[in-house]
Amino acid sequence: MKRIGIFSGVFDPVHSGHIGFALAATEKANLDKVYLLVESKPRRKTDVTHVAHRIAMAKLATARHLKIAVLELPDRQFSVAKTLPRLRQRFSEEKLVLLVGSDMLEHMPDWPLVGNMLDQVELVIARRRGTSVQAVQQLIHALPAIPKKFQIIQSPAPETSSERIRESIKLSKSATNVPPSIRSYIIDNWLYVSPSASSSRSSS
Repeated sequence: MKRIGIFSGVFDPVHSGHIGFALAATEKANLDKVYLLVESKPRRKTDVTHVAHRIAMAKLATARHLKIAVLELPDRQFSVAKTLPRLRQRFSEEKLVLLVGSDMLEHMPDWPLVGNMLDQVELVIARRRGTSVQAVQQLIHALPAIPKKFQIIQSPAPETSSERIRESIKLSKSATNVPPSIRSYIIDNWLYVSPSASSSRSSS
């Protein structure tokens, strides 16, 4: 039975931490493929870049990795009620493994039907900056149901975050920890720049 990883998120923008986590998961959890699932309307976030840009960047970032790809679904955000059945139908002969950051575990108890999901999928959890293994284990035991199987791995880039990248670009600093193709895409499409920077570029 093949093992398929599902990595759902905002990816605004996708960065080396996301790709590193997906690659590490393929090795440590013996996954045949990891799919990035870009949410068009993520929970708890309102001011996000248009999903078309985020999907385009995700495709650029995964193009050179044979075991990572982008999966597009009609759901605006990952949900147990709608998304999980779609995934089960698409990957009916495979084992589903959900990739999540340790920070996501704090919000997972608020997901409707999350207990049903945890009975059906495995978890691979990336331990984020400043979070100990013991703290992650406490978050797992606070879930409505304990996953039948889970694995905690160290995030390959614990200091990297999309928010920090966006803030650096707004301050006219170089976008670090993103692949060169993503850096070029951000520049070409004037993403994340401040209004004043955008005005100066357009007038030059």
